[in-house]
Amino acid sequence: MEQNKYAVGPVNYENYVTCPYNSAHRIMPTRLAKHLISCGGDRSLHRCPFNSTHLLSAAAMKDHVIECPDRCSLERYKMPDTLPPAEPQANKFLVETEEDWDTEPQAEAYNPKKYCQVNHVILNPQGNPPAARREFRERERKRFLENNKF
Repeated sequence: MEQNKYAVGPVNYENYVTCPYNSAHRIMPTRLAKHLISCGGDRSLHRCPFNSTHLLSAAAMKDHVIECPDRCSLERYKMPDTLPPAEPQANKFLVETEEDWDTEPQAEAYNPKKYCQVNHVILNPQGNPPAARREFRERERKRFLENNKF
């Protein structure tokens, strides 16, 4: 028989975190936020405004907000040590031209029916009853014969 080629590494329990709701729950730190949503036991605990995985009582929260290690991200956002580099401004230049589109004469709007009549486009009368289609085809046939297009 073949040997099992898949090896399972040792479980490193030192890296696990204890659930604040139930001390029997041991979770990987990367899964703690998801676990807290599903476990969600004691509602008397308050979430830290800087990290949703920090759950503390109301009395301990006052001290925690001052000393929270994740507070620095908000502080750095509000008062950065260095300002971001200024974006270079593009050179603004104006190209002078004698063309003025506002002074051009008004152009007539495109009329597809008029274009089809003048240029003898073959039309297909769809959606009409059979009698109307026959009448339309007869009119078109006469129009094309009058202008010697066929």
